[in-house]
Amino acid sequence: MVQQRNGDEVGLLDSSIRTAGGALVSTPLYVLSGLVYAAVISPAAAGTFFFVSIAIALGLRPVRGVSQALQKLGSEPGERVGSYLGVALLATAGYLLAGGAGALLITDVLARRTVFTAELLVPAGLYAASLSVSIVVSSLVGAIGYPSAQTWLGGAMLGAQLLLVVTFDAVVTSAAALLLVSAGVRFALFVPVGVALGVVPRVPDRHAVDRAWTFARWSVPDQILDRFSYNMPVFVLGVVGTPAAVGIYEAADRFADFGATISWRLSSPLLTKVSGDVAAGNGYDTYLRGAVTGGTGATFVVFGYLIGAHDVVARIAFADARWAFSTTVLLVGGVNVLRGFWTLTSHAMEGLGKPSVSFRTKLYGLVASVPITALFGAEFGAVAGAVGYGVMNLVVFGAVCHYARDVFGYVPVDAETVAHLTLGGLVAASLTASVVAVATGTPLPTPGVAAAAAVAGLGGFSAVLLAVSPPTRVAAHRVVAMVWGRGGRTP
Repeated sequence: MVQQRNGDEVGLLDSSIRTAGGALVSTPLYVLSGLVYAAVISPAAAGTFFFVSIAIALGLRPVRGVSQALQKLGSEPGERVGSYLGVALLATAGYLLAGGAGALLITDVLARRTVFTAELLVPAGLYAASLSVSIVVSSLVGAIGYPSAQTWLGGAMLGAQLLLVVTFDAVVTSAAALLLVSAGVRFALFVPVGVALGVVPRVPDRHAVDRAWTFARWSVPDQILDRFSYNMPVFVLGVVGTPAAVGIYEAADRFADFGATISWRLSSPLLTKVSGDVAAGNGYDTYLRGAVTGGTGATFVVFGYLIGAHDVVARIAFADARWAFSTTVLLVGGVNVLRGFWTLTSHAMEGLGKPSVSFRTKLYGLVASVPITALFGAEFGAVAGAVGYGVMNLVVFGAVCHYARDVFGYVPVDAETVAHLTLGGLVAASLTASVVAVATGTPLPTPGVAAAAAVAGLGGFSAVLLAVSPPTRVAAHRVVAMVWGRGGRTP
């Protein structure tokens, strides 16, 4: 059984460093998965898998919302995690039964109007059940005070999944096969982890139900909009576009989303830390600014890399659609600079018990962006999806800044930090473009050129930030101390 900790016992710097370490494993695997699926089974089949799996993830956002309540409330001092786990399990079981019945009723409609087909029903059902298990277990890991472990679990899952797809590429040739592989890996990983945590679910008492409802009544719709806002172009292109357009957009999005995904990973320990500190009467300002700065920085270096190497990446898996992929990946990578910021800031607001604010900001963004992709998706495909995604993020960013002044009293980023990150991004872009220009004329294969450019861009960005940013040097010193075993026993 894993020892339980309260949220105020979580050291955000150490937890964020551990989370970032896991993100540096899981995020490249997530990025590569889009390219591998397209290369192994074809962009169209990969597009169908993306549409179905992402649609299921959207349908299960109520499960995510209730599980978010488990992580937020279970991390508070004096609360019984088992009661909130009981709420999450009961809600999940009931929702899956109702959702399964609903899916049977609308299968024909989905087959006529989207890229979904009837033979995907059973694989999709197993995938939905496995995803529900992974959602609850991951939230439980955060609730008992180990939010950084969530990222490492995600990395293990993605690694196993990619290994199976590549090893058995002769068998995994369809969207149905990908769904079954993903479901099997999730069950095999998360069920034993859930048992090993040793938290016994309890029949929830009135206190647990009331508190969970107070949070979940906003967290559930917020999680629905969160998933829809993130994958809005995939959903809309799946209806008005083609499977190939979905596949190109999702592969580009996964690649361009490297930095924003790291921000999203860091948001879990931030939520737990803010929640625990507020419940214990402690301050959180330093942690909030540090997490927002560190997480947003990752998006700058990724965008710098994409500026210099987008065409090289396009040649790897989308040689026949290089313009569409390159344009999409640049648009998504650029706007993700804003997404990294508002993702972390919104999760901090949820840690303060205000998921309603996060819900409103995403609603504004969707109202402004969905019509763009819907109107132009059939003609311009993935590029129209990227434009709609960009408009949505601009609107959400503005709304988050507005609400941050009301919730925190300030916007948790300053001009000096933005200047440092921009300088680092420009250096990364210059070095990346230089390496690509030189290495392209050598016998180095295209993946090797892309990798060498990534090393140069990351090295240049890191060197600039270490030179001009004191918080970056503090974090770097802490990393060295932890690696060499001099970090103590801070949680």
